[in-house]
Amino acid sequence: MIYLKRRTLAIFIFILILFFSSNTSADINLNLSIRNHLVVLEDRDGQFPEDQKANYYQELFDFYENNDYKPVWLEEDGFSIEFEKLLKEIEASYYEGLNPEDYHLEFIQDYIAKNDIFAEENTNKRAVIDIYLSDAYFSLATDYLSGKLDPEVILEDGDFSRNRIDNSEIFEGLKSENITVNLQSKLPESDYYQRLKHKLYIYRDSGEVEQWPEVDSGSLLAQGAEGIRVSQLSDNLINRGYLSEENIDDKYYFGSQLNAAVKEFQFNHGLSDDGIVGPQTLEALNIPYEKRIKQIMINMERWRWLPKDLGERYIYVNISDYSLNVYEDNNIIMNMKTIVGNEQRSTPVFSDEIRYLVFNPYWYVPKSIAVEDILPSVKNDIDYLDENNYKIFAYNNNNTLRKIDASEIEWENIDEDNFNFLVRQEPGDENALGRVKFMFPNRFNVYLHDTPSKYLFDETERGFSSGCIRIEKPIELALYLLKDQEEWDRETLEEIMKEDNEKTIYLDETIPIYLQYNTAWVDNFGNLNFRKDIYNRDKILIEHYFEN
Repeated sequence: MIYLKRRTLAIFIFILILFFSSNTSADINLNLSIRNHLVVLEDRDGQFPEDQKANYYQELFDFYENNDYKPVWLEEDGFSIEFEKLLKEIEASYYEGLNPEDYHLEFIQDYIAKNDIFAEENTNKRAVIDIYLSDAYFSLATDYLSGKLDPEVILEDGDFSRNRIDNSEIFEGLKSENITVNLQSKLPESDYYQRLKHKLYIYRDSGEVEQWPEVDSGSLLAQGAEGIRVSQLSDNLINRGYLSEENIDDKYYFGSQLNAAVKEFQFNHGLSDDGIVGPQTLEALNIPYEKRIKQIMINMERWRWLPKDLGERYIYVNISDYSLNVYEDNNIIMNMKTIVGNEQRSTPVFSDEIRYLVFNPYWYVPKSIAVEDILPSVKNDIDYLDENNYKIFAYNNNNTLRKIDASEIEWENIDEDNFNFLVRQEPGDENALGRVKFMFPNRFNVYLHDTPSKYLFDETERGFSSGCIRIEKPIELALYLLKDQEEWDRETLEEIMKEDNEKTIYLDETIPIYLQYNTAWVDNFGNLNFRKDIYNRDKILIEHYFEN
């Protein structure tokens, strides 16, 4: 009620200003019409005219109110110069993987074509078109700056709150002298985004890549094979640009050129590049052309969710690629393999800062893992605890802990409902966290850490953890993070890790870390890479991104 009274008072004051101002009658009528249409929009939740919805009608009301309801895109006898620039930018949003119709393009063009906008009697029509042009700008600028979708609404296992952007800078952009420059400045600056944009054009619009045929299922295909399935394989790779038809004598024969093309395809899809077409390679070959285009587009969207500036140096974990890269000045200076969460315990997407390292860490086993993984093993063999260096603690009434003898517990009577213990694994060579963990405290209790199970890094697909990220080169990463703290050299750290005493070292300077889920990107050699959607996040994102 107070809000309505204030708004009514503001409108009354606005009318008085208009009355006593030097504006012409036509100006006053247009300003009043804009104000009246905004009132209708607010009353109808943005639905006016009936077939169009203004996405930012509440923000529009505030913006126009603060600017005395003056038109943004209209001059005395025509549209402003910025009007044409806006339309061109809306059309160009197609190449950013967006849909120009989300920004009223057809409505604006039809409305102008069907109406004599600048006829003296069409004040209301001028008001409508100005409002919808402003809404188009607001919508496009917001999507450029922070993405078409709100990831926190559609994705459960992630935290995107650190990446949110204040919309005030978007509204200020309407006062810009160059709308094109203003809008372009809101797009991601990362080379990875620009490379994906180029590949979207190559795949979707250039004609260089064509729809590829499926390869029929059957036995393994390898060099020396012949037949119709080899021909399908050849056409599949020719249409993608991996193979030139002029360079092969016989599409029905699996020769050396086809073998090289298969290996390149496998490498760019995160598969074992052995040149043999087995079930996994066949599955990747048969993902449809249309789905790959959508995959490129949603991965461009993921870049719009990130801050424009990731930092001068940062750590970037690509969950779906099982990889970690360290960047300085946008160059990769260190990379390593990772092991990420399995399908049931997926690694979340979020950003934070590494603040400290813990050497020879204790592992305080989460209750879910203790109940699901450790409890069955203990019931089967009580010695499992000693063999794996686990200790059991019980909670006192004051919420403190006391160590208890595991042999005194009647394990056969323990289940999820009455499991009121804390399980701790002591430091040592067999500790699940290895000899060091890298901490960036977060609500998911996820961090980077060493692992005693080094052999798992030899696997191509490495979804073996319970959500945390095991890294291939923990000492190298620790030395990098501590390089400016001279007291912590390799020799000193190695001596610390020979002991079984937990030690925490805080970084003098924190470093940003981004845990992301990129299933399509272009590498430094210009090769388009795709990865398997291990958590079905692409599937969810595609459903929402293209639902209209």
